[in-house]
Amino acid sequence: MTDNWYSGIVPIVSIKLFQTGWNYSQDGPGNRLLLHFQGCNFDCPWCSNPEGRSLQGEIFVRKDLLTPGVCPHGAIHQTQLNRTICISCNEKECLTSRKNKGISFTSRDYEVPELVQMASESQLLFYDGGGVTITGGEATLQFEDLSTLLEQLKSRDIHTALETNGSHKDLQNLFAFLDLLIFDIKHWDFSKAAPLIKNKGPRVIENLERACRSSLEILARITLIPGFNDSPEDMKHFARMIAGMNPGENFSLELLEFHEFGRQKWDAIGQKYRGPLAEHSTTSASELEQYKSIFKTHGIQCVTT
Repeated sequence: MTDNWYSGIVPIVSIKLFQTGWNYSQDGPGNRLLLHFQGCNFDCPWCSNPEGRSLQGEIFVRKDLLTPGVCPHGAIHQTQLNRTICISCNEKECLTSRKNKGISFTSRDYEVPELVQMASESQLLFYDGGGVTITGGEATLQFEDLSTLLEQLKSRDIHTALETNGSHKDLQNLFAFLDLLIFDIKHWDFSKAAPLIKNKGPRVIENLERACRSSLEILARITLIPGFNDSPEDMKHFARMIAGMNPGENFSLELLEFHEFGRQKWDAIGQKYRGPLAEHSTTSASELEQYKSIFKTHGIQCVTT
């Protein structure tokens, strides 16, 4: 897909989102408005939100609702979409005059004031310490506008949380505008992780160390990916690495079990799901407790959200 596939529909504005929504206590305290930023600089083959990886957005297809009449240019045959026709399409009737539920575009543009207003009008719903959580994709790809948004939210006393892979060189510049940093740690050794996730992550560990030296509340997360980072030895390496950063009482860790809830989305954006290195196997309750005990022996608090 070319970078300007969607540029003719609406004017380009500040922030690209692929989803907004709500959840309770899973991505920060209380009831929270979630803003999913478009674009990611990692290429994790097990990604549960693959529609959020491309900064330009993706054509998203629901085959059960896809009908040939949606496209007058012959891009749809039975339940299949010929995406090469979409690339050169200028009219984009499927998103305008023939708008339908079978085909959509993942990215939507928002002005920063529009998102601030959305959050401000939602404040009565931020009960139990709730607020706004910004996630992705990887929100720091849109760093300047992200910074502006966070600053304006904080000026309105709205609780702010950012979920990030920790790779941006200026991540620490956002700390002043955050109440909670949710830090996804992919691996303890990025030289081993880089060939799979297509990113060397040179600043990830440095940024985690900087966060640990701050007064910022930190929730570190490790998703247990079969064959990638889920062995007892991996847990020991993670624990030693984190303990070496001397995290304070403001630091907690959550181990997340691997799931494939986003697998069908890969097909919906016309890409093949590559999955984990090993066959999917759910971490048993006893294994999970064993892993938590490893972190506990290193003085690291494990939580479940």
